[in-house]
Amino acid sequence: MVREAKRTQFSTMIKLKDIVLERMDFQDTAAQLIKAYGLKSKVKFGTVKGTNKADYDWISDIINLRKSYRTVKDFIITVLHEINHALDAKKMGSKKYEYQYIEAGLAAEEKGGDFHDDNAFEKKAESWAIKQYTSKWKKKL
Repeated sequence: MVREAKRTQFSTMIKLKDIVLERMDFQDTAAQLIKAYGLKSKVKFGTVKGTNKADYDWISDIINLRKSYRTVKDFIITVLHEINHALDAKKMGSKKYEYQYIEAGLAAEEKGGDFHDDNAFEKKAESWAIKQYTSKWKKKL
């Protein structure tokens, strides 16, 4: 019994250690993906509010992510989605990006849709992220 209890404590410690290392790997993976697309955006974990998986702060150039994701694939696609927003902001400039994003959101609402979920920028970013994941990153990660 004592030996069994020690084994259980030891395996629990290993699992906790793996969780910590996994978080560090997520930070590094996100940073490497950002770098691969020629961006200098920063990453913050645990700063997303509401039901979104992530968000991009174009004023500060920060990709905000949740603390955890269901799968690695979900995490990678989420990061790529936000990278697409960062690429748009870099290409257009943050003020023009903000203006056009708001216009797209208002256009979605005028059609009876949701400002965020039916926003053309969000649809484009999600489509781009899935294509990038399947064609470029799925086999590498």
